[in-house]
Formats: sequence, structure tokens, C-alpha cells
Amino acid sequence: MNPVPSFIRFGHSINGAFIEDEVLPQIKKIARLTRTPVIDLHNPFLNRADLFPDKIHPNAAGAAEMAKIIAPILLKHGKKAPQPAGHHVPHPPVENLVIWDNEPAYDWEGTYPVGNGRLGATPYSLFPREQIVINEETIWRNDGRQYMEENSFPHFEKIRELVAAEDYKAADEYFMKHISKKGSPHKSPYSYQPAGRLRIAYENTTQIAATHRQLDLRTGVSTSTYTLQDGSKITQEVFASAQWDCLVVHITSDKPLDLVTWMDGAKIEGEDCVMDGQGTGKLGTKFQNRIRLKGASASADGTKLEMKGTQQATILMTVATNFNRQNSAAALAEGWQQKTTDILDRAKDQTAEQLKSNASSDHARFFDRVQFDIGKTADSIMKLPTKARLALLKKESSAAEGSQGKPCSDPDLMETYYQFGRYLLIASSRPGSLPANLQGIWNPYEFAPWASDYHLNINVQMNYWPAETCNLAELHPPLFDLLKSWLPQGKDMTRRMGMKGWAMGHSTDIWGSARSMGTRPLWAATYLGGQWASFHILEHYRFNKDPKALEPYWELLTESATFCESWLIPGPKNDKGEETLIARPATSPENKFKYIDKDGNEQTAALSAGTSVEQWMIMQVFKDYVEAANALGKKDDAFVKRIESLIPKLYVPKVAEDGRLMEWIKPFKEWSPSHRHISHVIGAYPGNVIDIDDDPVMRDAVTKSIDGRLAAGGAGTGWSRAWTIGMYARFSLHFGQSLGQPPPLPD
Repeated sequence: MNPVPSFIRFGHSINGAFIEDEVLPQIKKIARLTRTPVIDLHNPFLNRADLFPDKIHPNAAGAAEMAKIIAPILLKHGKKAPQPAGHHVPHPPVENLVIWDNEPAYDWEGTYPVGNGRLGATPYSLFPREQIVINEETIWRNDGRQYMEENSFPHFEKIRELVAAEDYKAADEYFMKHISKKGSPHKSPYSYQPAGRLRIAYENTTQIAATHRQLDLRTGVSTSTYTLQDGSKITQEVFASAQWDCLVVHITSDKPLDLVTWMDGAKIEGEDCVMDGQGTGKLGTKFQNRIRLKGASASADGTKLEMKGTQQATILMTVATNFNRQNSAAALAEGWQQKTTDILDRAKDQTAEQLKSNASSDHARFFDRVQFDIGKTADSIMKLPTKARLALLKKESSAAEGSQGKPCSDPDLMETYYQFGRYLLIASSRPGSLPANLQGIWNPYEFAPWASDYHLNINVQMNYWPAETCNLAELHPPLFDLLKSWLPQGKDMTRRMGMKGWAMGHSTDIWGSARSMGTRPLWAATYLGGQWASFHILEHYRFNKDPKALEPYWELLTESATFCESWLIPGPKNDKGEETLIARPATSPENKFKYIDKDGNEQTAALSAGTSVEQWMIMQVFKDYVEAANALGKKDDAFVKRIESLIPKLYVPKVAEDGRLMEWIKPFKEWSPSHRHISHVIGAYPGNVIDIDDDPVMRDAVTKSIDGRLAAGGAGTGWSRAWTIGMYARFSLHFGQSLGQPPPLPD
């Protein structure tokens, strides 16, 4: 039995949606795991506003009526409350590129995602009340334009002086007081937000006996099979159509059943269920969800679509927003809502099979390009749910820790994992769409972890590392196009800083918010994230060698190089006694360093100058720019010549006495020796300005730096492990392999 405020649905409940979406699934999970009998006293009280005069509490008459509802339910079960469904119904063995489970997703992180680049859906496979989180890529919070304080240059100069005087802690404090805490009131990227939850009630059926759900990576279809206690089955397929720009839920049943579908806050308009919403904040994205269930009728309260006695049903759904893709600062005028009707009208004559066949074929034209085979898994393992195979692999890995050369017992799972990464990019980044954000395109939270934003100090870039090497080149340009759309915001930021060109903070959002994000300098003083993301433009070109791929982004590359030039200040002399150039006060994301101050006390700070990550990035930007100029026939342009002349003047990071690449220009101790970021080796990967083939000293310095991180317990998060694995792959090394010269290539 659940708290009284959950008894009334949207519009009346204090926290009913949270209870239904988050608490109840967890109760069901615990009941199943512990085999605890459960009696449902939640559903009988939904939509009974008459019992709650003040919309929250029942009066005496309402309480008496509630007792009349509860009593027969309890009497029916007596001391034998029903056991939760838990037994497994055998299904035919699945093939390698299918992930599956024999229970629902009791939390969002366990759902199987589908998407078409613009729209995303994550079904939970809950019965009899299913919920599917819906996402549309342009629904974000917005509280107004974000900006740096005007005339910030004198403050950057003061920080430069403090760093030169080695008063690093004072530099940090001055930065926070005069730069990061100034400017617009909001100092973090706005959050990506969901469109809502599509709800489906399966009614007039027997109780659930077993659930089987799967995601076929080859087709992009998420299928839930509900086996009922009378032996009948209900099949629910969810997929996203790129051609028809909609989400589809197709339901078939062995026996007639009643279906109800809706979204909280929706109302019936004509034959559709329509929900209008807005992202949080005064300028949050306005959006409209439209649901169509052919053959359905409106519920008595005018908020849902209902079908009686059906064995087949197809739900079409789409979303439209007022986000202006040509100018994010100016929302679309009224009338954009018509798009939802137009989309569903175009698709209404398509059968479910036609829609699925078309969506699967469209998905397959990307997915089927790569075949990956590293071995065969035993049938006894292949028949297990994906989570059980993962558990076995973890157990095997733990038992084999420290040993070398033992083959993996489940190579098919490795293949599936690789292809799952490709699947996620296909589903969340299509030509004409926005690029994948921090969570791809899927997010159930109003205030998502890290805002599900565009983190520009590793995360967005990592999303696109597989684009070229995994034969998904067409999915790469959405990232470039978004960078290009941020030119006005980034140029305004650099102007306020007293610099030239274009740059961004360490993270941003769909609006291209450009300022010091956060207040602490270990991330707020990072301004080369946009430059890092622009590396991808040249990487895309290197794979296709078509200069036309560079032409649309020449201005972006030019403005990126312009900022880097203005960000440089005189540095220490090199080994030849020549003057060098270094990045002005900078950080090493998101680490800090320890130093001894003038009074002999140990201090910790983030700001210095000429950090290795910024030196490598500026060198990469300049070399990429010259490479692009050569491809476009612009190598003799005056600005190109000037940038080319600066490359040999850049300070090159040094090797420390312990053989590691220095993270800072001075031999500081790391605040976090195991830090998850390894940005100071970016010149080797994903950059290419460190010559790992012909510079063995620098090669060894980089590998020793990574080994040092790992020895201290680094790579503790998933993305950090992926970064480290990528680095080892670039160096043709295995974890724990003795470093030095790379192993010989096979004949």
C-alpha cells in the first residue's frame, strides 16, 4: 500500500508520478528477489478524486469508502497474498547481437533504448502498467542567456601576474572572485530534459507469469513478451522510425484485451491524445507530444485513448518543439505544434509491419557495415540472460587478475558490447539531428546527472571516437554543425575576455551557453573544449580525403586558431635558448597540484600556465589548421602562414625525472595521482602531435604516465577506462605489458 498522495493522478498528487515511476518498480523488484507476497492497493485508488476533498486527504466519508474498497481485496487473498511473478518461461536461444533479460527494467538505467537521432524511447517492460520514457533532442531547460563579465581582460592579466609570481592559490581565489562568480547569474549548463512518459495499461487480462524483453541491435526493435498465468502471450514492440519521424509501439495478443494509453497532463484532441509541455525555466523549450491509437476512443474523462477487446494495436507518437535550429536564440513563432499532426497524418496509412520493416532497414544500412568476430561462445553461456553473462565475465576477470594470456570465455559478448556502442551512436546521431549529448539522446530526469549536457573536456568527444573507425562517418557532421552554430556565443565570450576568435567553456548546452562553467577553476578555467571538439573535423577529413568535408567549417577552424593565438603568452626558453609561447593561466582538467608557498607551507591549486594539455591542444589546432588549409588550397593565406610560423615556437611539455610526461610546466605533485582524466597525454591520443613511432622518449613518457595513473588506482570510471584502453590500443600495448618498443606486427 502506498502513501495517500499517490492515489490521485497528475494535477492533484504531491508526488504520485515519482511513486509510480520510481518507487513502485523498486518495490516490485524487491518483492520478486525476496519472494515476498504483494497485494496491490495502489491501482484501486487511482483517479478517485472524490475520496480526497482537499486533493490530498480523505474525509470521514472518503475513508469509509476506501475501507469498502480495501476490504474485499484483503478478504479475497486472506493469508495467502499472491507471490510476485518470477518463474522463467523458456524462449528460443537468441543470436549474438541481441541483448535480453527475463525480468522488467525496474529502473531506467536497465531499460533498452531505441532512437532515430531526434526521438528516443526507453521502455521498462512493466505489466500491466507499462511506462516508456520519451525524449526529443531539443527539450532543455533555459533561464536566459549566459555570459562572461564584460571587460574581464584586466582580471586575466592579474591572474597571469599571480601565476608568474608562483602565488597559485591566490590566482585560484582571484579567478573565482573576479571571473567565474561574475557575469550571468546561472553558472552551469542548462539541463537536457524528458518529453514525458508514455503510459500503457493492459486491462482485462489474467496476472503476469513471466516477462522476457530484448533489444535486437541489428533491427533497433525492443521487444517485450508477457506470458500470462493462463498461458497466453502479449507482445509489445517499440522502435523509432527515421523516415516517418515517429515512435511506434506495436502490441499483439493471443486473447482479446483492453488497452489504455496516455501521458500525464494530456487531453484528447480529435482522435489524438495531446500533451503540451515546457522545459523548466522562463525560456525552456516548449513542446507538444501527440499520441495516436487507430480505432481507439476517448476515455470518459477526456484524457486517454482506449480500445476494448483488441488483439492488435499500434500506437504512433511524435514530438514537436519551438526550438529554432537555424537560430537557437529566437524560438519559433506559434504554429510549430502543427508538425505533430502533420507527422502522424503522413504515417497513418502505414501498417505496423511496413513501419517496422522500413525502420529496421534504415537502421541496418548503418549497422550492417561492420562485422566483428573474435571467437565463439559456448552454447551453455549463450543461453543465459545478458546480465548473467556479464556476471560470469566479471567473476572470470576477477579470478584471472594478474594473469596473462587466458582467453575470454565469452567472446560473443565482447562483440555485442562493441556493436552496442555503434548502435547507440546510430540511434542518437543522424544527419540533420543534433549530436549525441552526455547520455546520447535518452534521459528520464528533469535535472539530469551533469545536466546530460555537452561536456567538452572529454565526454562529447568520446561519443564520436567510434564514428570513423566504426564506419559511421555520416553520423559525425552533427557534431561539427553544432559547433558551428555556437560561433556567435563563443566569439562573444572571447570578446568579453579580451581575446580574439572563438572558444567555449568546459561544458555547454543546446543554447551554446559560453562562459566559465561552474566557479572552481579546476573546471571553470578551461576554455579549449571547443578546440578539442574541432579535432574531429580533421579526423573526419583524414578518413575521406574530400576537401568538401572541410569547406563548411573553415570559419570555425579559423576562429578556433585565432583564439589559441591570442591565448598565448611568453614562456620559458627551450633547450636551444629560444623564447617559447605558452597558454596563459590554464588548468589540467580536472586535477590540481601541490606546491610549497613562499612561507614554506604546502598548498593546493588548479591554475598555472602552459599546462601540458593546453600546449598539446594548441599545437594540434595549429597543425590541423595548416593541414586543412593545404587541402583547401589556402596554404598561402597570410593568417595560415602566421599560424604555421607559431608552431615551432610553442613550448613542448617535458619529461619528469621519474620518466613520466609532466602534467604541468613545473614538477608539481598531483593532488589526485589516480585522477580519472589523463588530458595531459592528449597529444598522443586522441591527438597525433606526439610522434609515438619515431620519438621513443616521449612515447615512453606517455605510457609511464598512464601506468602511473593506473598504479595509483586510476581509470575508476567507465569513460576513463575507455580512454585508457584507447590509449593502449594506440600504442599497441596490453594492460600490464612491459612498455618500450611496440611488439612486432604479424606477417
